[in-house]
Amino acid sequence: MDEDEMSAIIRRGLPGRPMVAGVAGGVGTTTVARAVGGIDRGVFTGRIVDVLVCRATGDSLIRAARAAQLVVAAGGVRPVLAVCAAGASGPSRPTAARMRLLEPHTAAVVVLPYVRRWRDMAVPLDDVTGLLTRPLTELPRTLRRYAAAAGHLHGVLEGATPPRRAAAPRHVSAVRIHPSTTRSQR
Repeated sequence: MDEDEMSAIIRRGLPGRPMVAGVAGGVGTTTVARAVGGIDRGVFTGRIVDVLVCRATGDSLIRAARAAQLVVAAGGVRPVLAVCAAGASGPSRPTAARMRLLEPHTAAVVVLPYVRRWRDMAVPLDDVTGLLTRPLTELPRTLRRYAAAAGHLHGVLEGATPPRRAAAPRHVSAVRIHPSTTRSQR
């Protein structure tokens, strides 16, 4: 292996293993890297990465947009944006709208659902390791949605799955319209 090949591996990581960086500390970078079998690069510092991780918050998405621009400007391909939901209800309408605005600047936007059970576990990363190697039916129910989203993220990275749009918020409307059972008096 000559020096050019070695510097390319150092810059891009090992072949076949995606480089994963977060836009800030605590956004879920290590969890996503473990889930997809990638290399955890910590907080994004301007190096070329394959996956950018952020939270489903306005500030985090703004940082992700800037980081995606820097990755492309540094000569990399458009990164996949992994958005970790900040709560069980999923992204809000404004957050989902902001994710749709990021789609043209990324290879894909994948929303990873919030997993409540990880709050109570001593070592939640053990739950994530090898997640994609197990069938969904063998996973606890609380992990299945996360495993499906991580599988989609891995498929996009491998080129096997076409990118899809960011998920819409789960709770679209809080207002329910019920038909009246009585006739109006006119």
